[in-house]
Amino acid sequence: MKEQTPYEIEKQAKKQRLVRNEFERVGEHSGKYEFPIIRKQNIDVDKIKFLSYTDAKKNDAENTDKTIHFFTYDWLFEKVYSKPDEELEKLRQYKYLLSPDFSIFTNMPLALQIESIFKNRWCGAYWQRQGLTVIPTVSWGDEKSFHFCFDGIEQGSVVAVCTYYRENCEDDFMPGYNKMLEVIKPSAIICYDEAFPSMKGNVKSFLPTTYEWTKKLSWQDQLQFKWEKHHRNISGLNPADFKFIKYEDPFAKDELVVCNICGKLAYQDQFGNGECPNCGWKFSKDEDDFEKKMKISYPMLVPPSRAREQYKQGMPFKATFEDFINGLTFYSEMLFWHKGITYEVFTRADNTIIFCSSEFQQEYPRTIDFYNNANIHGRKLKDIWDEVEKPGFMYCG
Repeated sequence: MKEQTPYEIEKQAKKQRLVRNEFERVGEHSGKYEFPIIRKQNIDVDKIKFLSYTDAKKNDAENTDKTIHFFTYDWLFEKVYSKPDEELEKLRQYKYLLSPDFSIFTNMPLALQIESIFKNRWCGAYWQRQGLTVIPTVSWGDEKSFHFCFDGIEQGSVVAVCTYYRENCEDDFMPGYNKMLEVIKPSAIICYDEAFPSMKGNVKSFLPTTYEWTKKLSWQDQLQFKWEKHHRNISGLNPADFKFIKYEDPFAKDELVVCNICGKLAYQDQFGNGECPNCGWKFSKDEDDFEKKMKISYPMLVPPSRAREQYKQGMPFKATFEDFINGLTFYSEMLFWHKGITYEVFTRADNTIIFCSSEFQQEYPRTIDFYNNANIHGRKLKDIWDEVEKPGFMYCG
């Protein structure tokens, strides 16, 4: 066999990272979507001490007994999937790894939810292949995700779930949890933060690393802290009732400002976000600078300079197709409505652009291909943009 050149070796490696089919080729996959399988491993639950991936570092000798978790923003740990080889040296120091908790939201298109599960399982299976010990993290959306979100995990495994910042979501959480017990039959469930009272099984809860300091509190103060934690984001409470968590309505719009579009008075919150009662403009901090850098605004998408012209002409605020493309370039996740149907556009890890609704899915290799060819039942999107309603960022629609 002819020896491969360095260029050919690099090209083959890049192709393999694109297709991610190494587990499929050897039959180590499961389910309709062929997720890689995270195998059951021996886990001593009593020796788990958590460390956030964001605190992991090279040559971390003092934390080699820790278990790495990924219960944080996806963009902070995307590198473990996009550049897995670069992360190995750092990750192999630690005792256990949870598989990365790529987000699943109920308002995400199923295509994106499926991709999140694939990335979770691929990373876990890849790390196991490299000799690391992995605890699969299980997450789900609503019932539409139940037919795939538990695939790729061996029955009887120790698994991890997360209730962090979900204090008031027990009713939404439990259907998926109970389905997980039925499908995976885990030998133990590691719960990051407090377990809900209705959670059955061999559950062991772990205090989030953010709250390690509360272990030193008296039992009375611990009860007070738990109450504050459960009520921290509820509007209308008395700040005097809070001792450990500084309570204030995090989204209270109580700062008077001048609307950047119509010049009338408006209120904004502590983050610089607000909505003008006169013209309806939804604004964010430094939106003019944001327009200069990205040619868009947040969350309205329309650049402020054009919004001012639209206001003067008595027109509604409406983003152009070019604005929508600029938003896609920056945020990677967009949506709009057309004749009562929701359409979503997002950029996959391999930079493929997915355009989908409940009726179809289209894929485009480049932004220009999406711009020129995206269509709804044969009608090109760029030609019917005037019919589109509420184009914007996926979670600001």
